[in-house]
Amino acid sequence: MPSLDPKILAKRYVRTTRTIVETLSARPKVLGLIASKDEPSLAYARATQQRFIETGMDYELRRVNRLDLEAAIDAANVDPAIHGIFIYFPIFGNQQDDYLRNLVQFTKDVEAGSQYWTRKLYANERSIEFDGALKKAVLPCTPLAIVKLLVELEVYPQNRAATALPLAGKTVTIFNRSEVIGRPLAIMMSNDGARVLSFDEFGPLCFEDARAQEIDIDRAQALSASDIVITGVPSPRFPQIMPAEIQPGTVCVNFSSYNNFHDSIIEHTPIFVPRIGPMTVAMCMRNALRLYQNFHQGPQP
Repeated sequence: MPSLDPKILAKRYVRTTRTIVETLSARPKVLGLIASKDEPSLAYARATQQRFIETGMDYELRRVNRLDLEAAIDAANVDPAIHGIFIYFPIFGNQQDDYLRNLVQFTKDVEAGSQYWTRKLYANERSIEFDGALKKAVLPCTPLAIVKLLVELEVYPQNRAATALPLAGKTVTIFNRSEVIGRPLAIMMSNDGARVLSFDEFGPLCFEDARAQEIDIDRAQALSASDIVITGVPSPRFPQIMPAEIQPGTVCVNFSSYNNFHDSIIEHTPIFVPRIGPMTVAMCMRNALRLYQNFHQGPQP
C-alpha cells in the first residue's frame, strides 16, 4: 500500500468533475464569500477559485465586510443564479461562525457544514427525498477528503457487499473533535464499523455506531491500540506523535497546518499522509456539482 500525494488524486477528481460539467446544459455557479483581510487567507481563496474554474464551473469570489456577511448569505440563498455557497472561515472565531454556517440553505451548502447535513450524517442517512426523488446526501469536505484518500490507499475497502461494514474490527484514533471536522469524521468512520477514540482538550470519547460514550483511556493506550491515527491539532504545542507510540504499519494522516507527527514516523509506517489540502478543495468541487445535479439543474432532455 504505497503512500499517495493528495495533489495527484485531487487532479483526478478535477478531471472527472470537468468531464461531467461539460455534459450539463448550463454551468453551475458557486459564490465564495471571504471576510478576511489576511493575505494567506486571500491567497487560499484565489487558489480555490482557480481550481473551481478549472472544472468548468463559474466561481465568483466576493470580499465582504464581516458584518455584512449575514446579508450576503441571505441574498445568495434566494438568488436562482447561484447554485452553491462557499464561506471562508474563521470569520469571528467564535459561535458567531456557527450561526453564519447554519444560515446557508442546505441546497447550496458546498461545505455541508450546516445542521441540516450534520443531522443526516449523524443519523447515517445517505440519501434524502427531494421533489419526489431520492438524492445522494453531501458530506463535509475535509472528513470526506480523508475517507477518499484512505479508500484510494486501500485502507478503507470500497468494493463490498451493501451490508458489510468496511472498517469492522478497526480501531481509529482522532486528535480533533471540532464540529466541522473531527466529530463528523468520527461519526462517518464509526458508521462504517470502526471503534473511534476521539480526543480533544476536554478528554476522550469513544464512538461506536455513531454514538459517543465516555471512556477512560489515555493517549498512549489509544495509540498503541490503533490501526489508523488521524490528527488535526492546530497548535505547535501538541506533542508530536513518535514512532514508539504506534504499532508498525499504523496508517497515519495529518490534516493540521502543523505536523502533528514526528518526521521519523515515515520510517515506522508504510502510509503517512502529511497533508490533505488539495483533496479538501476537490471534495468541495464534488459537493458543488452534486448540489447542482440534485437541486438546481431541473429536468433533463
